[in-house]
Amino acid sequence: MIYGRALALCALAAMAACGDGGSPGANTASNVRAAAAVKRGPSPQEQTAGMVQAASLGKSGVPVEIKFDLLARPMLGQMLDIDIAVLPQIPASAATIQLTSIDGLDLAAGGVNEFAFLAVEPDQVYHHKVSVKPTAEGVLFLGLTVTLTHDELVESRTFSIPIIVESKREVSANLTP
Repeated sequence: MIYGRALALCALAAMAACGDGGSPGANTASNVRAAAAVKRGPSPQEQTAGMVQAASLGKSGVPVEIKFDLLARPMLGQMLDIDIAVLPQIPASAATIQLTSIDGLDLAAGGVNEFAFLAVEPDQVYHHKVSVKPTAEGVLFLGLTVTLTHDELVESRTFSIPIIVESKREVSANLTP
């Protein structure tokens, strides 16, 4: 008899422990919902899928990437627009990009050689278009120095964008069969 009461008491305690104190049947399978998936936009890699990674110069641990896209074929004496994408991997209160060009590559007349983004966030892509004018043939380089300001620190990383310039006659000779 004591065994029967103890068994009944244990069964009652087990049933009470399984419930949440709510109405009966509140935890049935039909009422349990899965967490809704958060719909996100395209990732930075998807947003910059057709772009080329800029070469990083030196060994710098600044967590930022640069990608670029030449918006036309580089031609001697003709303006060339370059889409530059800045991909920070940490939050920063500012990202400043300084442009430098070598002989044979001029920044657009009246062009600014520096641009900035305020309050950049990781997993975001920040675009800026610059214009250059190749004045010499061959492989020319556009330099970019990215400076991130974060956590009371200022860190820089240098990148290079190669631009291969052909003269108009070389381009037309390459296009004819």
